[in-house]
Amino acid sequence: MPNSKKVLIITYYWPPSGGSGVQRWLHFSRYLSQLGWEPIIYTPENAEAPVFDESLKDAFTESVHVIKYPIWEPFHAYKVLTGKKGKKLQTGFLNEGGKQDKKWIQKIALWLRANLFIPDAKKFWIKPSIQHLSDFLKDHPVDIIVSTGPPHTTHLIALGLKRATGIPWLADFRDPWTNIDWFDKLPMTFLAKRKHHRLEQEVLREATGITCVSRTMIEEFEELANRPVKLITNGFAPTDFQHFDKKVDKHFTILHTGSLNADRNPIVFWEFLAQEVSRNEFLRNKLKIQLVGAVDVSVIHSIESCGLRPYLDQRPFIPHQEVIALMSSCSLLLMPLNNVKNQQGIIPGKMFEYLASNQPILAIGPVTGDSAKILKEQEGTLVIGFKEIPSWPQIEHLCKGMPNRSTTLNPYSRQELAKEMSLYLDELILKSSK
Repeated sequence: MPNSKKVLIITYYWPPSGGSGVQRWLHFSRYLSQLGWEPIIYTPENAEAPVFDESLKDAFTESVHVIKYPIWEPFHAYKVLTGKKGKKLQTGFLNEGGKQDKKWIQKIALWLRANLFIPDAKKFWIKPSIQHLSDFLKDHPVDIIVSTGPPHTTHLIALGLKRATGIPWLADFRDPWTNIDWFDKLPMTFLAKRKHHRLEQEVLREATGITCVSRTMIEEFEELANRPVKLITNGFAPTDFQHFDKKVDKHFTILHTGSLNADRNPIVFWEFLAQEVSRNEFLRNKLKIQLVGAVDVSVIHSIESCGLRPYLDQRPFIPHQEVIALMSSCSLLLMPLNNVKNQQGIIPGKMFEYLASNQPILAIGPVTGDSAKILKEQEGTLVIGFKEIPSWPQIEHLCKGMPNRSTTLNPYSRQELAKEMSLYLDELILKSSK
C-alpha cells in the first residue's frame, strides 16, 4: 500500500494473547487497513498475558506489520515467591484461591507493585521502547501514533516518542487511570499517588487527541484534561456471527463469559435462583449455571452457599470462537457489572457480542449507567439493580422468542467504529500540521 497513511499502534496485548484487551485494536487494525491505512503494531515479544488464544494468531493480521520487542517484568519473581510458578496472573483484583501461608508475601508484593512499579509492572519497557521506536521511525516514518491502555506504560512510550519526534499521537483509554475502581484499593503512599496523577496529566496534556469507550469516562477525562475527548465505544465484528445459529438448549443455561471478580458477584441473583429452584420444578430439573473464564473464589463460595453447586458448570478460558458457539446454545446471557464507585461508566466489551448474538440478556448494575442506556435501546434485555430481585415471570418473558437487533446494533459494528476512528485520526493529523 504505497499511498496509504501509516499508523503506529503501541499495545501490550496482541495475539496470541487473548481476552478483551486484544479485541479493540485487533479489529481496528483490520478495518483501518481497508480504509487506506497501514497499521504497524508494536507489542512485547514475551508479554505476561493472563490468557492465550491461538485462534487469533492469524486473524486479520495478514495486512498488519507487527514489531515485537522484549520486555522485562517482575512477575517471574512474584510467581516463585507466591507458589504460582507456571501459572498465568489475572489482571485486576481477582482471587482464584491459593495457599493461605503465602498471603503475607502477596501483601508485600502488592505494596511493592503499588509504590515502585508506576504506572504499572510494565514500566521497564518504557525507555527501551522509546529508543527502539525512535530508531525505527527514522527509516520508517508514520503519520500518527496510537497508544492504547491499560497498561498505561503504552501511553508513556507514546509520550516519549511525541516529545522526541513531534509526530501526532492519539491516547486511547479502554479503562480509566486514576479513576479506575481498584485504584484506591492499592496500598499507595502519598508520593506514589501524586506520581500517578502527574503522569496522567502529562499524557492528557500532551496527547494530540484522546479517545475513551463510555460517556461517563468521557466526562471524567474531560474534567481531568480540561479539553474535549472523543467517544469511540467497543463493538462487535459481524463476521463472527455470520454462521451463528440458535441451537436448542437442553437445559436452562445461564451463561457468563469472561472474568467474574468479587465486585461483579451477583449474590442477590444467586439467592433468587436458589429460592426459585426450591419451588420451580422446571428450573430444578433444567438449570445450568455456566461460567466461562477466570472466576473469583468468592463467587464459587456464594453459589455453593446457596445450594447451587450441582448446577454449576465452570470452565477456564476458551478460544473466542468457542465462546460465541456457547452463546448459541444458552437460554440467558448474564452480565453483572462491577459494584464500585465508577459503576456508571462501565461498559464490558462482551456486551456488544452478547447483543450481536440476539440472545436474551440479564444485566445487573446501575439502571441509569452507560451500559443500561445502550441495553434499553435493544430488544430482549432486562437491567436490574444490584439489590433488585427479578421475578420468574420476568425471566420467562425475557427468554421468550429470539430478539432481532440487526438494525439497532449497526452503529456498534467494528466497521462503523473503524470509520469513526479513521476520520478522527485524519482530524488529528490535520490539527497537528497547522
